[in-house]
Formats: sequence, C-alpha cells, structure tokens
Amino acid sequence: MDKSVIVRDRLLSYLIVGAALLISGALVAQTPSAAPSSSSPPGNYDLRWGVKIPMRDKVKLNATLYLPKRLDGQPPRTPVIFTLTPYISDTYHDRAAYFASHGYAFALVDVRGRGNSEGEFEPFANEPRDGYDVVEWLAGQPFCDGKVAMWGGSYAGFDQWATAKEFPPHLATIVPAAAAHPGLDYPFTNNIGLTYDMQWFTFTSGRTGQEHLFA
Repeated sequence: MDKSVIVRDRLLSYLIVGAALLISGALVAQTPSAAPSSSSPPGNYDLRWGVKIPMRDKVKLNATLYLPKRLDGQPPRTPVIFTLTPYISDTYHDRAAYFASHGYAFALVDVRGRGNSEGEFEPFANEPRDGYDVVEWLAGQPFCDGKVAMWGGSYAGFDQWATAKEFPPHLATIVPAAAAHPGLDYPFTNNIGLTYDMQWFTFTSGRTGQEHLFA
C-alpha cells in the first residue's frame, strides 16, 4: 500500500477516535450521578508552574500543569490534554482551568524559544519531534492514564498535525482548529509573502508577547 495512503488513514483514525471521545464525554456529562464520588468538583485543581519537559536534544520546554484533585486532595489518573503554543502559555489559562475543573489534566507547553522554554524559536521547524517528546513524557507521568490528546487552533493546530505524523504511541487523538498549513496558506499564499508576516514574526520574537506593537 502506498505510504501516503497509510499516513492518511492513520490521521483519519485519530480524528474518528477524537470524535468518539467527545461524544462519549458529552453523554457522560448528561448522566446524573447517583451518589457522591471521588471525582474533582468544578474549580478544584492544582496548578504547577514552571515544569520542565526534556527533549531528546536536552532542551527543556516549559509547561504549566492543571491537575484535577480527588476529594482526598490527590490527582487522579486521567487522560492528559495539552496545547503546544508560541503564544505564551498563560494566554490559555481560562481554557486550561475549564478542562481541569471538569476532570481532565491539562498541560500548557511553550514551544522552544518562547515563554520559559529553552532553545531558539524556529517557526514550524521543531514541532514534530518536540510534540512527540511532550506526548511521551506526559504519558509517563503518575497523573496520566496513558492517553494523551492535543487541542488548539492556528499554530497550535498546525503542531498537532506535525506531531501526529510522527506517530507517538500514546497520542490518542488530536483536535486541531483552523490549523496553519505552511507552504499553502501561511506564511506564503501561492508562494507570495503576506503583509501580516512582519506583524506575526514581531509578535513571536523574543520570549514574551509583542501583541500591542501593531495596535
């Protein structure tokens, strides 16, 4: 069988599994609980800031972890959802808190060279390998049940596809939205640079956001 067909089928399987997980989650959410359980009540989670995730080349990426708590105060073993982003992890705080308060561990991870991650930011270059390493590191943590999912849009959608093509064993699903497609729609359209390029490269230069320079 042609390799491209195999890759396509594998990626489609990720999306199908993701849809099934979302549907099953919605059904569980609609089922009333007969008695109190040890699951975490809304808003009850631990925040761990400055967690370092080692990459294969010894660079360490910075992560902020949002871990749901059981009634005994300990984190349960759950699937982990993570976003790998160049836009500084605290911009996703509200969404991460939502997932954690509803029973899912969530990790916000700065791409290399951004936020508190080590290394240099090279747009679209390192996400496949780094994404793979983040998936496998998270899967090995005591708060993870072995299943890892990716979630996010735009650049954080692109790096999901980039990671999925590396086939990390513990990646259960990806949920990309409006993913950038280098070479097709960004940073070039029909091989022509966009006027937005200068703004975006300025916005993502250095360690912190520069979002107000072009206001």
